[in-house]
Amino acid sequence: MKDRIVSLMDAYRRFARRHPIRFICAGIALTVLWMCVIMHFSGEDADISGRRSSTILVGIIHAVSPSSDITVNGYDYDTALINAEKVVRKVAHMIEYGILSLLIWSVMFGFRKLPRIFAYIVPVVAVAALGTVDEMNQRSIPGRYGSLFDVCVDITASVTAVFIAYRLTLRYRRRKIRENNNPSVRNVP
Repeated sequence: MKDRIVSLMDAYRRFARRHPIRFICAGIALTVLWMCVIMHFSGEDADISGRRSSTILVGIIHAVSPSSDITVNGYDYDTALINAEKVVRKVAHMIEYGILSLLIWSVMFGFRKLPRIFAYIVPVVAVAALGTVDEMNQRSIPGRYGSLFDVCVDITASVTAVFIAYRLTLRYRRRKIRENNNPSVRNVP
């Protein structure tokens, strides 16, 4: 598994170095596309958004307990399931904004002249800005409300994703340095 990750990171790095303009343009296009996906979900009516969340929750419940008789319409008054739906929504926020952070982080590495610290700061600042705009947008949609807590969840997801990216790249660089200094390490799994 480690060798696959390292070979994937090698290919990623080679493409970024050989085709910097293509790399940056592709990264920006993917980032803008993902922002559009986030804003699409954010702009949905409360009924549509609630139905999607409850469908996901019921699917999770049926995956864990196939004999469960809970349906999408069957838990309107069960507080435990309503709270579980809130957790599903927060996890969805974390996944959406974590992916966005990684996309922005990736684009920032295409700008080789910038100090490396920008690749770790810009995604968090961008997610904070988009998360705020997202929540402000939700205030204008019937049945939805903006939440400062959701912005904090988005920022937490961004910091977590960027930290994981930092640790993986640090580990990758250390391994590459070790391989370059000692050729016999390349043959060790």
